[in-house]
Amino acid sequence: MHTGLNVKLRSAHPIRLEAEFDCGAGELVALVGPSGSGKTSMLRAIAGLWTPPDVQGEITVAGQTWLNSAAGVQWRPQQRRAGLVFQHYALFPHMSAHDNVALAAGPNWMPDDVNALLDRLGLHDLRQRRPSQLSGGQQQRVALARALVRVMPQPARLLASHTETPEVWPGVLLLDEPFSAVDAPTRQTLYRELAALRQQVSVPMVLVTHDLAEARRLADRVVIVDAGQTLQTGHPARVFASPRNARVAELVGIQNHFEGRFYKDQPGWARLRWTQPGGGPEAIDLLVVDKNKIDDDTPVTWVLNGEQVDVLADAGVAAEPGTTRLRCQLAEVLALGEISLCTLTPEALPAQSITLNLTTRLLDRLQVRAGDWVQLLIAPGALHIMPVREVLA
Repeated sequence: MHTGLNVKLRSAHPIRLEAEFDCGAGELVALVGPSGSGKTSMLRAIAGLWTPPDVQGEITVAGQTWLNSAAGVQWRPQQRRAGLVFQHYALFPHMSAHDNVALAAGPNWMPDDVNALLDRLGLHDLRQRRPSQLSGGQQQRVALARALVRVMPQPARLLASHTETPEVWPGVLLLDEPFSAVDAPTRQTLYRELAALRQQVSVPMVLVTHDLAEARRLADRVVIVDAGQTLQTGHPARVFASPRNARVAELVGIQNHFEGRFYKDQPGWARLRWTQPGGGPEAIDLLVVDKNKIDDDTPVTWVLNGEQVDVLADAGVAAEPGTTRLRCQLAEVLALGEISLCTLTPEALPAQSITLNLTTRLLDRLQVRAGDWVQLLIAPGALHIMPVREVLA
């Protein structure tokens, strides 16, 4: 039996939606995109809280069909075992923490069962407090408990502290920017709670976030969403280093995004020609791998993954085989604690600039500061090339 979540959604009104993604049992998938891109609408559609008249597609969870427009299947929200943690908690202000959770629990849950779950989430002494008497982190734990009782088929074992194998639950846990309204220390605590929960429970978890660092830290896979469409899915490190197109590169916040031209060279290798904006005689040829996916003499856009760039002292540096050596001037160094945001200007292309996050320790070891020169050793794997999409008239 399939224990995961599969989503295929199409809708034109009131917003355009063209989404397709999956989430396995025990996996956490993050929906990442700008505000208004449709991320929350996707969560609400899974939970059955958003059902536009023209919606088409299919939602299946643990082998159950929650939505199948072609077959006329559309389960009501109360039929779906979906736990939704809202961004601003959405707790009933006139009810205690216990009663907020108990209201969402099924008939198998007794008051003591609800108390045991609240105890497990560190709310032992706060069960009878109303939301106004709780901190943001405490409210978030109550909201998480309320979502869990919707997903848990029965209160047995109640998230035991130690389990050899995570228990499979036939539902889905939906998290709508659950950490955005709490302070940094509370956020770290909630991260740990989520990590502990994942060790104990095997249930699909879908997280909506606009925080790229959070997605990279928590998610097994990310789904890049824009204007209701899912543009790319994959492991966070791969998606952020190898975006499918220029729009994805923009959405994941890649700073080093340039234009160029691709030229085939000897078998297996090619040259990426980096030129001045608007043309000009100056150019830099960067060594890249030819995967035979791009034709010779093709205009492209490309991104540079700064994590794969070596920064060395200016004197006496020779390019290693299979790399490109680039002499650059440190145009600007902005210290941000242990990291400095550095802008580098290539000697051969003074109108261009590269942004790198370098440690203060590295800058001290190289004994360089703004105005000094360094050498960049760029491996082919640090470059990701994307053909320019032609716009049809």
